[in-house]
Amino acid sequence: MKINKIYFPIILALGVVAGIGLGMYFNFPNTLVPPQASLERENKIKLVMSYIDNQYVDAVDTDSLLNQTISELLRKLDPHSAFIAAQDVAESEEEVNGGFVGVGIEFRIFKDTLTVLKVMADGPAAKAGVLAGDRIYRANDNPMYGDSLHTNDVIAALKGEEDTEVYIEINRGQPRSYHALTITRGMVPIKSVSSQLMLDERTAYVRLDRFAQTTATEVKNAITTLRQQGAERLVFDLRDNPGGLLTMANAVSDQFLARGELIVFTQNRELDRVDYEASREGVFENGDLVILIDEGSASASEIVAGAVQDNDRGWIIGRRSFGKGLVQEEIPLPDGSKMRLTTRRYYTPSGRSIQKPFKDYDQRYLQNNGYHSSWEDSPQDSNATYYTTGGREVFGGGGILPDVAVAIDTNRDAIVVYHLINLANIQGQAFAYVDGNRKEFSAISQTEFEKSFEITQDVLDYFFKDNVGRLESLKPSAFELLKLRIKAYLAYELYNQSAYQKIYFKADPLINKALEVLNSDTLLLPKP
Repeated sequence: MKINKIYFPIILALGVVAGIGLGMYFNFPNTLVPPQASLERENKIKLVMSYIDNQYVDAVDTDSLLNQTISELLRKLDPHSAFIAAQDVAESEEEVNGGFVGVGIEFRIFKDTLTVLKVMADGPAAKAGVLAGDRIYRANDNPMYGDSLHTNDVIAALKGEEDTEVYIEINRGQPRSYHALTITRGMVPIKSVSSQLMLDERTAYVRLDRFAQTTATEVKNAITTLRQQGAERLVFDLRDNPGGLLTMANAVSDQFLARGELIVFTQNRELDRVDYEASREGVFENGDLVILIDEGSASASEIVAGAVQDNDRGWIIGRRSFGKGLVQEEIPLPDGSKMRLTTRRYYTPSGRSIQKPFKDYDQRYLQNNGYHSSWEDSPQDSNATYYTTGGREVFGGGGILPDVAVAIDTNRDAIVVYHLINLANIQGQAFAYVDGNRKEFSAISQTEFEKSFEITQDVLDYFFKDNVGRLESLKPSAFELLKLRIKAYLAYELYNQSAYQKIYFKADPLINKALEVLNSDTLLLPKP
């Protein structure tokens, strides 16, 4: 329901009343909320709601109004406390739980039709015989084509209860040739580890996108696999990782730290402290380690980076992290909704608060081309100095300041190529190019593609048929960077995220800096 000026006084009043009466929902100790006071506040809320329900001049959806009021109230506390309506709880928990019930495809609406990009190995769709490139024209009774088709329509049709069936009609390359398949919906994992590969004969790379229930197991399995391939060193990429579960931040940190080393501690408003220490043998307690962070690395990512840095376990490379050091407790409410309420703060082992000041919650820190240089490269508070276990100076003020700073790439070539890629919709065109040449590409292995596939003039003509003149003005260095980017996008469409990144990394400043640090004989960490 859209709230207008008529309802504003009601919302304001409810906000005040809800703020007084929220205690009735929580099992706080009696010392904080006396039983009689709690009862009086509960009655006050009921009385206000009764008056609105029965006497307000217009009919009002009071449930919706109360939900919006609670949401606004929690936003006033801090940027991370939040209200989750009952109908949104399941969706909000999918990434945290590490999976959802569906059919197991990655899709795109291409030329007004639902098109399969990738099929998850051993997933429900793969078992039913769905292939990359298939066009799905119908799912049960729902058409999956047309100008009005939206991503939400596709999700609604394909997701559902576990072990239920969805009947699809597909086309596979032959005009007007359709056949039906039945897919039995099942659990589809949302992977935390999006990439794992060897950068060279000795150096492994793992990219972590979130901290969910399955994260610790995924990280352990990825590193174990790479160890078996000869990995002695590790680049652990936490760029743009917004965080997640505290338990998983501790479990991931435990893979790098020795038993008994402090990972993080938390404190509530009474300054009651809870310490979290490494408690078991990790899969990468030995070997050179680099953690990559940037302004998109937050919360659990900052816990891992801070633990590694303060224990002198590895190098932190990149840009100052986001600075989200508040702990939210998820509290169920009687109607099935939930509240995430900030109850504690994170501190790194040296005692640094991860949380940056709320006044610095500014869009300029969230947009690719607008970071404040002082936030990237220097301590927020030069007086807030702390020390690692080996005696190195580290700084507080919010976020994790890297040991080796790598500023945002403002190289002219990178900027020009970035705009060209967006102008020509290279990502979308890469899918179309692969889709039109699947037979030819099916004979090329990923290794062969990485080593020998060339971006020829014919390929460039396909991607830039409407922008040929722009290519002629490129400097040779920018031209080579553009070809590298195109090849990376093709690798993603053909194979996976790891294939994309292995090619993309050749021009990634943070990866190059990580390898430089790992290969250096002078940048050594002190021994605690």
